[in-house]
Amino acid sequence: MKTCTSALGPPPNPCPLAPFRLQVYTVSIPELIRFCPRCGQAGVTVLDAKAIRCHACDFVLFFNVAAAAGAIIADPQGRILLLRRDRDPAKGKLALPGGFIDAGESAEHAVAREVREEVNLEVASLRYLCSFPNRYEYKGVTYPTEDLYFVCTVQSLAPLAAQDEVQSLCFLAPSEIDMNEIAFPTTRQTLQLYFREGDPRNA
Repeated sequence: MKTCTSALGPPPNPCPLAPFRLQVYTVSIPELIRFCPRCGQAGVTVLDAKAIRCHACDFVLFFNVAAAAGAIIADPQGRILLLRRDRDPAKGKLALPGGFIDAGESAEHAVAREVREEVNLEVASLRYLCSFPNRYEYKGVTYPTEDLYFVCTVQSLAPLAAQDEVQSLCFLAPSEIDMNEIAFPTTRQTLQLYFREGDPRNA
């Protein structure tokens, strides 16, 4: 591994629409809940791994997919900024800057915040690239997610620095990236799309 020293627009035409579905997650959140969150009674039923229903008070609680956002940032030579994760899942693997979208936050603001928090850079412009369903495994629970990816430019690369939860940073050319070292399958899919189709801002 190497050591590191525009306006929004529509998605690119080749945004993948081919089926991309994951196997049903093995231990879902609804399967872990045995008591009703409202009345406290036992005997809840899991509804299609998406919700639970209480037999006592008829309360229904849905568990929606969590949204996450990631950033593709390239240097002037076209190399991609990657970070090495410092926490599970996939600790020690390479990833793009990004993370979960907070409640009340847009995907665009979330990716800018995550870039700031993880690599100390300020996003100047971004454009949506693609999205893929994913599974986030953490402490024995599988969280279904929807990962959205944006191609970003930054105000300057000068402040670049690994922040919390990041072991190290590097810029790698496409030919230098070992896809087996990439933490998440959606990141591999996104990088392959980006390398194949190019920057959507140039479309």
